[in-house]
Amino acid sequence: MKCPSCGCAGMIDKVAEETLSYGGKSMTLHAMHGQFCSHCSEGIWDEESYRRYTEAQEGLVRAVKGDPGADIRRIRKKLNITQAKLALAFGVGKVAFSRYERGETRPPAPLVKLLKLIDRHPDLLDEMQKM
Repeated sequence: MKCPSCGCAGMIDKVAEETLSYGGKSMTLHAMHGQFCSHCSEGIWDEESYRRYTEAQEGLVRAVKGDPGADIRRIRKKLNITQAKLALAFGVGKVAFSRYERGETRPPAPLVKLLKLIDRHPDLLDEMQKM
């Protein structure tokens, strides 16, 4: 196999550690397998290592940014309101909040910020529903 970066034919099997960093947090993945260029050190992870890498990366981002779906579900339950009624209050489709809570769709940042504000000041939801 040729190196995808420099074109050198000297790819060698290697086991390495990979450190991921995001938002001031980091983690190290051990025993990552792949083929690496002997000339430029560029590498390609094998399928299992690539899967581990992407899962770890997603987990690290969630740890830094939080899980908006879980936040939405917690706030909605605290307000004792259904997904359909919350969707109506926000002027979005009936199943939008279901998708947000399950993580199928990432909610818009302004919606999450507004919900966190409503979490602190529940009376704002009543005011919103009157608009």
